[in-house]
Amino acid sequence: MRLRDYWLCICYIYNLNTFFMQLKNTFLVLFVICLGTTVTAQKYSTINKKEITKEWEGATFSSTITFAENISEVPEFEILSKLLKNESLRLALEKEEMVTIFAFTDATLLKLSKKKRDSILSKTKQMNAMVKYLAVPGRVDSYSLRSAINKANGTTYLKTLDGQKLGVKEVEGQLQLFDADKRTAIVIASDFNHKNGFFHIIEGLIFPSAEE
Repeated sequence: MRLRDYWLCICYIYNLNTFFMQLKNTFLVLFVICLGTTVTAQKYSTINKKEITKEWEGATFSSTITFAENISEVPEFEILSKLLKNESLRLALEKEEMVTIFAFTDATLLKLSKKKRDSILSKTKQMNAMVKYLAVPGRVDSYSLRSAINKANGTTYLKTLDGQKLGVKEVEGQLQLFDADKRTAIVIASDFNHKNGFFHIIEGLIFPSAEE
């Protein structure tokens, strides 16, 4: 083979190889674009979930709105709803990807003497700390709580939004919360959905450690 033909052959192979490399890169770019489109579509289709509703005492709670919005017009939660008007407290709950809230009713405080009730309500910092103590990262339904209690031989502990431990046990068929000072609250209704998790309704006052 002549030298000229030899170099022509090399150039042809080089150009052919370059062509296939460009073709490969083109397909790779198209694949990534398609993949990104699929992921984005899945992301938005996941957000567009079917609404789940559940009723309690004439109120209807929905999975499409926030916890604060769910209880805002419910008379039994007037006190808690007022606390959640504090933006930093409300956002502490709403910024969680998933959060389970134990929501106390007004009846919990109305059972106390007026003097005791006014004393507790006047301590805004204490009340805000209690709300965070009654919030647990993640979606924790009543079935999960009972399963955890059974596996732990009668008592389980949840890590709360403020990093403390919230005790849970079952007493005569009812879920019962308790704090470090053995104060208790009973879960009277459970498994309500809100926009970023669950909430359960309780009666009783419990506080994080170092709170009186």
